[in-house]
Amino acid sequence: MPRDTDRSHLHPVFRAKLADLETALAAAGLPLLLFEAGRAPQRQQELFAQGRVTGCGTFGKHVTNAKPWQSFHQFGLAADYVFFVDGKWTWDQPTPGAWERYTTIASQVGLRSLSFERPHVELPVALSVLQAGHYPDGGDQTWVDWLDSMIEGWPHNATSIDGITYPGAPPMPTAILRPPLVA
Repeated sequence: MPRDTDRSHLHPVFRAKLADLETALAAAGLPLLLFEAGRAPQRQQELFAQGRVTGCGTFGKHVTNAKPWQSFHQFGLAADYVFFVDGKWTWDQPTPGAWERYTTIASQVGLRSLSFERPHVELPVALSVLQAGHYPDGGDQTWVDWLDSMIEGWPHNATSIDGITYPGAPPMPTAILRPPLVA
C-alpha cells in the first residue's frame, strides 16, 4: 500500500503545527520534507510485519513497533519527515546533529517526537484516549471522512494476519466538529 502525503487527511490543528514546523525547518536550513502523513491501518500492518513475517522485508529488521491503531498516523495526528538531499530521500543526516535540531524544533512548535523513530512527529495527546474514540476538537469534514474510512476499512475486533494479532478499530468519530481549544 502506498504512503499517503495528503495533508487534508491530517487533523487541522496538527496541520497548523506542521506548517509552523516547516517554516522553522526552512529557517534552520534543514532539508526535511513531509514523507508520510496519515496512514491506513493496512499500511501500518504491512510496516509492522516487515522483519517479523517471512517475505516482508529483511527478517529481523523492524520498521515500526506500532500495530494498526497503535500509531497516531491512523488518526491523522502524526507525520514523518525525511531529509531530501540532491533530489533523493535519505534517513542519513546531512550534517551532524541535524536529527537533534529537528526534534528540538518540533518540540518548540508543540509536537512530540519519538527517540526510536527519528522522522516521526505527533500531536501530544494520549493514545489511549484516541483508541477509546475521543478525538481532538477542531476536526474538519475532510479529516472526519478520512478517519471514518480508515475505521470502516479495518475490523472492529482483534484480527490475526500471518500469525500476528492486531487490535480492532476504534469507535467512529461523533460530534467532533468543534472549534479547536488550542491553535
